[in-house]
Amino acid sequence: MNIATLRVEGEEPALSALTATLPGRADTQWLKGERGRNGVVYALSGFNVTVAEAPNPRVLVSELRKFLAQCRDRKLDFRKGLTAELSIGFTVGDSQQFVASVDFSPADLSALGACGIALSVAAYPTSDEANE
Repeated sequence: MNIATLRVEGEEPALSALTATLPGRADTQWLKGERGRNGVVYALSGFNVTVAEAPNPRVLVSELRKFLAQCRDRKLDFRKGLTAELSIGFTVGDSQQFVASVDFSPADLSALGACGIALSVAAYPTSDEANE
């Protein structure tokens, strides 16, 4: 599995303005003061949106580039009263994807920075037996 999720948090006026122009729809949303599944009370409102799911990291990065181009075209800036993190996760260790990596160009990293999006990358171990 290869997935990229954008997590955005902030105060309500800035968050509402963003959701109207953001490419994609929120998978989950929460409000400031609500209690999350883990019992923690949210200090800010926010949402998660799946940016891309792909069969391999190369396709995932290609989809991320499309998302970043849409953000640029819509002049989205997540630094204005918001925090945003793009979380990339992929599984490794099975016969489909024993080893994996994501390769970002300087232009990709500049595009993330220009929009004010932080980056997090994690690999999750799996096996053919776990996937059965």
